[in-house]
This record gives sequence, structure tokens and C-alpha cells, in this order.
Amino acid sequence: MMENVRKLLAVALIAAAPIAVFAQDAEQATNEALDKLDKMSVGVNSFVGDVRFNESDVKNLIDLWEEYSEIGEDEYEYEEDIDFESILNDDRYLQWAESHSLDADDWARKTVRITMMLYREQMLEAAKVMPEQMAQQMAMIEEQREQLGEEMYRQIKQGMEESAQYGEAIAENALSLPQPTAAEQAILDKYRTELMMLMESDDEDEYYEDDEYYEEDEY
Repeated sequence: MMENVRKLLAVALIAAAPIAVFAQDAEQATNEALDKLDKMSVGVNSFVGDVRFNESDVKNLIDLWEEYSEIGEDEYEYEEDIDFESILNDDRYLQWAESHSLDADDWARKTVRITMMLYREQMLEAAKVMPEQMAQQMAMIEEQREQLGEEMYRQIKQGMEESAQYGEAIAENALSLPQPTAAEQAILDKYRTELMMLMESDDEDEYYEDDEYYEEDEY
């Protein structure tokens, strides 16, 4: 279950970063990434439905996060598409939920809603600072234009412009993710620091695991 959420978050966070694209098929790659993100957002909204969470749900998620994030970790196999509904047919998750006297369906949907709302905020915040970051980077490139040479300068500038367009599309997509009610927003504001520390810890663990994998693969 957690891996499904992680895949969406990975796409979202990478997409929200101001990056320069130089590949010849950059436009195709960008369109494919945005299409995938759009499909996953639709999946999130469909899965979440009309559930709403309260303070007890968030506190419960914080308390159980470590256990929850380890479900199926060793047996996870990458799949191109995300099917959130399949979570509810995962015996490992169902057994875990039962062991904690949780309503598996309700808990899963609320958890996805909570995590997606937090990352929605992150993407929109990233979109706000992106124009200033791009302006600073462009100013640096302009200063180095002569040293870079006209061809390299042109490629970098084009890549940055494409990245800016990509960022705008990501921000638009983020608006389609679940938006908190006033009551939910107050709860997220109260527990945001704790929730983000837990999620960022998971991201760091996965980063080092992936880094280790690639180092071994190089040899």
C-alpha cells in the first residue's frame, strides 16, 4: 500500500522541482510524465471518494506510520500503473489492519487523503517559488554566456524554459488533488511538522536504498 503512495509522491516531487531538460525527446518525456501524473491524480480522487478525516485519524496515522510503511516492503515489485483499489485486496495490509482493530477500507482511504493533501501543499508551494528560482538561474546563465558558448547557452536556456512550463503544468495538476475542508486544514496545520518528518524519513530511507542499488549495478 505504502509503495503505491510513494510512487505517486515520487513523481509529484520530482515534477515540482525546477529542472532543465536537455534530451532530444524532452517534449515527449514531459508529456508522458504529465499524463502519468494526471492518471494517478484521477486514481487518488476516485479512491479517496467522499471520506473525511478527524484529529484522531491523524494521530492514529502518526502512531502507526512506521509499521504501516513497512507493509510488504521486502516483497514489493514495481508496477507501471497504480491501482489504489488493489490495496484493499492485499492480504498483508488486511491482516495488519485487523491486528490493530482498524476498518481497513476506511483507514486506507483516509491515509491516502491525508498524504495527498500534504504533498498537494508542497507542490503548490514549490510552484510559488519556482519563478524566482528560475529568474536567479537565468541571471547566472546570462553572466556565464560567453564562457558557455552560444550553443550550450541556447540549450540550457531552452531547457530552463521547458522546465518552467513543466512546473506550471504540475501546479495545475496539483490543484486536482484532494483539497482539505476547513476542519481538516486546521488538523493538518497542527500536525504538519510531525507528519512531514515521518514522510521525509521514509523518502530518505528509500533514497539511500536506491543509491546503494545503483552503486552495485554500476559494477
